[in-house]
Amino acid sequence: MALSGLGLFLLEACAGTAFLLLFFPPKVLGRGFFALHGGLAAVFAGLALLVKPSGMPHSVAVATAAVMAAYTLVAHWGWAAPARPLLAAGALGAAWCLSRVALVAPLATGTAWTVVGAAAGGLFFGSVLLIMNLGHWYLVSRSLPFRLLARGAALFAGLAIFRTVYLATAVASHRESEGLRTLTSLEHDALFFLFRVLWGIVGPLALSYFIWRTAEMKSNQAATGLLYVALVFVLIGELLSSYLTVATGFPA
Repeated sequence: MALSGLGLFLLEACAGTAFLLLFFPPKVLGRGFFALHGGLAAVFAGLALLVKPSGMPHSVAVATAAVMAAYTLVAHWGWAAPARPLLAAGALGAAWCLSRVALVAPLATGTAWTVVGAAAGGLFFGSVLLIMNLGHWYLVSRSLPFRLLARGAALFAGLAIFRTVYLATAVASHRESEGLRTLTSLEHDALFFLFRVLWGIVGPLALSYFIWRTAEMKSNQAATGLLYVALVFVLIGELLSSYLTVATGFPA
C-alpha cells in the first residue's frame, strides 16, 4: 500500500513537472533550466518503475522514462525548444500511468475523482518545484524578466486555491462514503488526514499569498525563500495525499 502511494506520487511529480515545463520559454531561460527539470522528471519516472505501483502500465512507464531521458540530453545540447514534442510525449505518458494507478491502486475502485485529484497534485508539486528553481535562476542571469516569477507565483496561488476547493468539494460530495469515514476515524487514518490538510492545504495556501505579494514587489530572495518552505509543505502533503488515496479510494 505504501509503495503504491509512493509510486503514484512519483508519477504525479513526473507528469506535473514535464507538463508545466512546456510553458517556460527556452530562449529566455537557457538550456540548463530545461535539462535540470527534464532530468528530474526522468528520475521520477525511473523511480516509479522501481517502486512498481499497482495498476501502472509497465511498457508505458518504460517509454516515459526513456523519452524524458532523451529530452534531457537534447535540452542539454541546447535544443530544448525543438524537442518540445518529446517533452509533451513524456508528460502524456506519465499522465496515463498516474491515471491508471489512481483508478486501480485504491482499495475501493478509483473514479474520475481520484484521477483528477492525482493530476492536480502533480501540477501543484510541479509548479512549486519549477518556480522555486526559477527564483534561483535570477541569481544565474540578472537579465531575466521579473514577470516570469510573478506569473509563476500567481500560478502556484491558483493551484493552491484549486487544491483546497477540490478537497472541500470531494468531502462534501462523499460524506457517506467508506473512504471518508476511514479518513476521519481516529481508529484509522484521521491523524494522517489531519497532517495532510495542515501540511498540504493550509500551509501552502497561506504561503501562496505571501509568495505572490513578494514576487509582485520584485523581492526575489524573499519569494524564493518562501518557495523553499512551500516545497517542503507540498512534498509532505502530496506524499500523504497519494498514500491516503490508494489506501482509502478517496481523493484525499
